[in-house]
Amino acid sequence: MLPKENRLKHDRDFITLFAEGRFVLGSLVNAQIWKIDPAKYPRRKYSLEDLKIGFVVSKKLSKSAVKRNRVKRQMREAVRLILQKNNLKTGYLLLILAKNEILEQDFTEIQKSMEQILRRVSLLN
Repeated sequence: MLPKENRLKHDRDFITLFAEGRFVLGSLVNAQIWKIDPAKYPRRKYSLEDLKIGFVVSKKLSKSAVKRNRVKRQMREAVRLILQKNNLKTGYLLLILAKNEILEQDFTEIQKSMEQILRRVSLLN
């Protein structure tokens, strides 16, 4: 499980991310990323030390909640392991969106894809 301070939870954060962020394509996942600008949203108490990460697995991927939740757990675990062993840059909101191809992959492939997308958005040191 991701640490509490790294979870993207609030609807307003998701809305800000979709409105302000840039979209990056990956092999198994896509990402939406926004560099936090505290001056733009002063009432939200964003900090340049924050790194908030959210995960989306839509019903288009699978109608089965069991399969969607399994994919979300695997993505969360892959990012948690990356957070533990590497220093990720702070000051960003990040949303990771699963693609259909992720259902057939095992955990090691998902983990490689997460590292790849984090490098593409320049968060991985």
